[in-house]
Amino acid sequence: MPEKASQTIVVRNKELNLIKRARSGYWQIHLKAKSINKWLKKSSGTNDVDEARKVAEDWAADIRASERRGFPLVSKKFKAVASVVSAKFKAEMKAGTGKPKYADYHRAIDQYLIPFFGNHNIDRITPALITEFHQWRYQKVGRQLKQSTQNTHNLALNKVFNEAIELGYMTEFLRPSMKNTGESGEARGFFTHAELIELQIFLQKWALEGRTEATRNLRELLCLYVGFVAGTGARAGTETVNLKWKHITFEKTGNTRAIYISLPQGKTGARNLIGRHEIWPILDKLRALQSEYKDITLDELVSRKEDRFIFLTRSGKKPYSFVNVFGDGIRAANMLTNGKDDKARSLYSLRHYYATQRRLEGLSYEDMETQMGTSADMLRKHYNHLSPLMIAERLAGEQGENNGGEIAVNFANLAKANVINLVGLTTGVYLNLDLQNPDATQELKEHLLKTSKSI
Repeated sequence: MPEKASQTIVVRNKELNLIKRARSGYWQIHLKAKSINKWLKKSSGTNDVDEARKVAEDWAADIRASERRGFPLVSKKFKAVASVVSAKFKAEMKAGTGKPKYADYHRAIDQYLIPFFGNHNIDRITPALITEFHQWRYQKVGRQLKQSTQNTHNLALNKVFNEAIELGYMTEFLRPSMKNTGESGEARGFFTHAELIELQIFLQKWALEGRTEATRNLRELLCLYVGFVAGTGARAGTETVNLKWKHITFEKTGNTRAIYISLPQGKTGARNLIGRHEIWPILDKLRALQSEYKDITLDELVSRKEDRFIFLTRSGKKPYSFVNVFGDGIRAANMLTNGKDDKARSLYSLRHYYATQRRLEGLSYEDMETQMGTSADMLRKHYNHLSPLMIAERLAGEQGENNGGEIAVNFANLAKANVINLVGLTTGVYLNLDLQNPDATQELKEHLLKTSKSI
């Protein structure tokens, strides 16, 4: 039997219609909202056409009055709108078209905004409710979030309001003002080389003590991750989360191997950096963790340009983040702070370590700018305290036989040795002397040759 066609009655041309679907007993009202240029729909609740017409006229009058007063035309729960916005951010990130900050937005929406505002009508979120949100968040986290984090939450909230305004669920007039109760960001805690070595020794022992295989595997991967970030200066999380083998390239430069890393995303988008050749053993260990590549060399793997993540556990699992496991590790090691101040260490402290070592090697802020993806001025602001250390010999006065002083420390060689020691401890692999320092090796060979001829 053919399906009965829908019935349509035009109440006002191009403005107000009554429609009865084939399988519905009630008339549905379709009204064109001029302020948002969209058709609104509502059931009349009756199958009587005259009664439906009256309901439609009354509803149209209410909508027109709301439009004149600047009130929202339809009220929706915050969760309904916020879930759509969050899904859009996630979809763009998955497609590779989203900006790095989109991940921060959808996390803020899912973890903070929806849990608090979810059941409130989005057009009834007032400044007083915003204040309650700040109090709730403080209790949830146990501390006041920094200004930068609160700014991210405020931006995410405004993204939800923008969507609601576009759909006609609220008006610009009803958008509440944001507030930020956080303190400006303070310098994070940092590691000295000795402290980082101590932490790495602890983490490797801690990895073996995990209760489950999954925990042990994650901690094992963390040890390599710590060495990688400390040896490259990459931003933990944002610049490493989607790093794959195809992003690594080896190139021979003089007597050494240059490791080119094309970071697919980051704080300022995709960028390139050069990894120190000393981190080669870390990459080789990461290769060995993946069963598919255990029988080929690292050079063979890199040449294949494999579309597979670098940071995978032995079971092939990709960690969502290393933040929590690293936090657990430094707390277990009782190294969350240095014991002299209350500045907490985090994964970012590894990037700070890298920058410190490069400054001790004598790299200029301009040299580090491209490598670290941070302006020279910002680097100068954070690391200028190292300048006196680098010219310690001149500040202390000329040293040598004339004044009985000790030979000044060669900071460049010290920093290089620090990286080699860290990587060696992490992987159990120590580079040969000719790979560590080709110039020193050649000088040593020439010295031994000269000595042998004189004997």
